[in-house]
Amino acid sequence: MSDRPQVTVAGGGLAGMTAAMRLAERGYQVKLYEQKSMLGGNLASRPAGHGTKLDVYPHMFLSWYQNFWQLLQDSGVDRDQAFTPFSSVKQLARGDYPRFTGLTNGYSPRYVIQNLFSGVGPPADMFVFWYATIDLLAERLNPTMLLDDVSVTGFMQARPYMTERAAKACDNFITMVWAIPSYLASAEDYRTYLAYSVANYTPPAMLAKGPAADRVIDPLTRAMKHAGVEIHREVQLASVSCTNGRVTEIGLQDATFDPHTYTWVRTANAWTEPVDELVLAVPPVVLSDLVRSGEPGHRIVEAVPKLAELSRLRSQRIPILHAYFKRKLRPIPPEPVGLYDSRLALAFTDISQAWTDMAELADTTVLSVSASDPYALPGTGADDDAFAILSELAQYVEFDPGDTWGKSPDIDWTRTRYESNTDSQLFINETGIDVWRPEAACTGVANLYFAGNFCANRIGMMTVESAVASGLEAARAVVERRGFGAPVEILEPKAIFDALCVWLRYVWAPYAVAAKGWSMGSDWLRELRRHLAPTKPPNDQRRDS
Repeated sequence: MSDRPQVTVAGGGLAGMTAAMRLAERGYQVKLYEQKSMLGGNLASRPAGHGTKLDVYPHMFLSWYQNFWQLLQDSGVDRDQAFTPFSSVKQLARGDYPRFTGLTNGYSPRYVIQNLFSGVGPPADMFVFWYATIDLLAERLNPTMLLDDVSVTGFMQARPYMTERAAKACDNFITMVWAIPSYLASAEDYRTYLAYSVANYTPPAMLAKGPAADRVIDPLTRAMKHAGVEIHREVQLASVSCTNGRVTEIGLQDATFDPHTYTWVRTANAWTEPVDELVLAVPPVVLSDLVRSGEPGHRIVEAVPKLAELSRLRSQRIPILHAYFKRKLRPIPPEPVGLYDSRLALAFTDISQAWTDMAELADTTVLSVSASDPYALPGTGADDDAFAILSELAQYVEFDPGDTWGKSPDIDWTRTRYESNTDSQLFINETGIDVWRPEAACTGVANLYFAGNFCANRIGMMTVESAVASGLEAARAVVERRGFGAPVEILEPKAIFDALCVWLRYVWAPYAVAAKGWSMGSDWLRELRRHLAPTKPPNDQRRDS
């Protein structure tokens, strides 16, 4: 038997894959178990028929994702060949199609004036939107409130210079990037995200040139196997047994997909395995159940009562509609698009343009549409929910949605797919939860570690980079405890100068207040003109006169 330390990793998402690869590279014997048939978690791609794969979620990859890009480089991925840079994000209002507005290099100070007059909103409101970014960044060095205890919306509404349109622009941006509304997003996590983004905006973001499975997950899987990771798919961790402050045994079961509940469920085939070191890289809801699993006296939560608070961490499904059209729609930008004031909080990416290496998409438009407010869907069945998304999309983009699901003459129904994503939920960076996010090393259980973007890590906001960073944190904790293998390096993204933000906060504060006054005055004048405008009589009255 080998004297190398053995590590079991439960969860084949990006965090688990990162931990497994880095530990295997350092000589550990690593087994990775994944419940689903595909690796990657929320960065995975599902088989969609016709030889294609469709991403669970469309993702933007930002320049400051240093640990993510290093992981891909070590997996043999050439970023310039596999990803397309873009410098703007777009917005579309009802009735404006095909006139898209957008912010160009939105994190760059060089483009402030251009973005003020971009058409995303009136210049006065755009100035307020820009100033709010500076104001929030200044909070690190010159705090005026506890950001951990307030949402982005709460921060915005508390500022005396804020306007309704500027707050809506912020909400639209956050919904497009993280697929959660700003009234849920933690202001502190958003501040951290902005600090990294403003300091690293060349290019602002990138899109993969094909499905994430091809560009990210498959190369990483090959690298893991080359490093010696033993991968088991369609196997679910069912229980964890803890004795005398150590995890001693795990229960495993084969898993299969249930299309009726849209979940992966256990089969009757079950077994147990002893463990040496255990990394749990599973979603927070699953983790909350696992710490309570096992026989009385052998449950993790009995050894670490604080872990009962994991139930405070929430996730939310974000349904995705992959709409294949029978033709090319009138100009759709290649960048991600947020639909302004959408009831379902819709955003889309035209993957027929993003996936440049897929020639079969050249003559059609394929929109991956996310609905970030699933609670606004009818909830009376998958077809009804999918049609609600399609119908609201038709209020922004010109096409015939038909009367019911499956009836639109403009849609290729053989390829169009709706995914409820019940089995792939996104962690919500809510206010006040940082105290409940678990550390990489579990205090109280010597050989237990946690990974996932919901864990405490230096990135904060739910991003691809935070998933990678949490996997590295878990791998580092294992190496430090065992004293075996080279130290695990975690790269720290650059952040902007806090002192500059504080200076700008006070220098530009009077102008922000003036911009709000300008915005309110403009609204008042428009309303006055509307009331003073002569009312035209109906046509029949004009003829009688």
